[in-house]
Amino acid sequence: MACTVVVGAQFGDEGKGRIIDYLAAQADFVVRFQGGNNAGHTVVNDFGTFRLHLVPSGIFYPRVVCIDGAGTVIDPSSLLEEIETLEKAGVKTNNFWIDRRAHIVWPYHRLLDGAGEQKGGLGTTRRGIGPVYGDKAAYRGIRMGDLLHLDFLQTRLKGVLPLKNHELAYYGLKPLQLEDLRRQAKEWSDKLGARIVDSLPILHEALAKGRKVLLEGQLGAMRDLDWGIYPYSTASSPTAGGACAGAGVSPRSIERIVGVVKAYTTAVGGGPFPTELFDKDGDRLREIGDEYGATTQRPRRCGWLDAVILRHAVALNDITSLAVTKLDVLDSLEKLKVCTAYRLDGKETTEMPDTVDLGRVQPVYEEWAGWKKPTTSVRNWDDLPKAAQGYLKRIEELTKVPIQYVSVGAERENIIIL
Repeated sequence: MACTVVVGAQFGDEGKGRIIDYLAAQADFVVRFQGGNNAGHTVVNDFGTFRLHLVPSGIFYPRVVCIDGAGTVIDPSSLLEEIETLEKAGVKTNNFWIDRRAHIVWPYHRLLDGAGEQKGGLGTTRRGIGPVYGDKAAYRGIRMGDLLHLDFLQTRLKGVLPLKNHELAYYGLKPLQLEDLRRQAKEWSDKLGARIVDSLPILHEALAKGRKVLLEGQLGAMRDLDWGIYPYSTASSPTAGGACAGAGVSPRSIERIVGVVKAYTTAVGGGPFPTELFDKDGDRLREIGDEYGATTQRPRRCGWLDAVILRHAVALNDITSLAVTKLDVLDSLEKLKVCTAYRLDGKETTEMPDTVDLGRVQPVYEEWAGWKKPTTSVRNWDDLPKAAQGYLKRIEELTKVPIQYVSVGAERENIIIL
């Protein structure tokens, strides 16, 4: 059992990239198992600051094999830009591969996603993620492996494009031309073809040899297609269960599941957010924490820590340990609040309501004194302010999961190991 899964335990943007970058130092493989360039993992290291959207966060370690798994969706043009940015910064990318089963995000996916949002959408990133997963489920998808068989790919496009142009016309958009897409596919094939592999035998051989595999998810439990705040969700499963399907590994291979928790709560996009703040505390969290989306740069919605959400994520993923990020953002606050339950129709509940009811709940808060001391230089538990220790212990009590990592800054070394 050599697999570690890293999942988000809130709405996404928990700081998974920062934790994966740290854990990758001990890994042999890092595999992205779902999603596309609709979310970004921010990593700060000796090479600089990077917002990775498609390339796994282990890319900065040349000996680590990085794979985009079958459950991911790839916008090849965006991926090529990301690779170019990394290589210009001196990061080698010859350790990065793409499973042939990953689906391609085409220009019509992005156009349809954007048009749907303009009509009154759900707060998507307009990157085409919902439409491409929709086509995957409807058997209209085109996969990265098809770039190695361009005649077959063109046949697929011929069958799909009339329908897509009909959908574009509904929104008043111009039709796309088959020849333009064919030329685009040829360019992608030339530039990415050598990276397209069958990852299944690679990973299974690695696991059989006891190699350490790190499975990297994007977004968080509250955006899961089935268990999140549907319809304000992503089109895939960013859970430990989704990791097995998206990466192609058995659940029996999973050794531990690390849930990443921001020390407060943030969200990008629509949907209910019970602890959201609309006051100076929310503004302060946003500015101190630089809470702007890594993909869209939209201001993130900020709020207090919500233990109901965390318990939902723990139950859904069977999280074995927590990584708490951005504790340092709270350093200057005099008072903190933690939501321990919801009040709905006059009754208190600790269970996760359905989406509509989640928008009606009132959070039940505990109030905590802040520690008013900097924590960015702290590397040991005993050196944390007592109030910070108490806050973290309360997270453990509320979730019944031990905290293993505490991040007190964006840099790789700004971490406390428990």
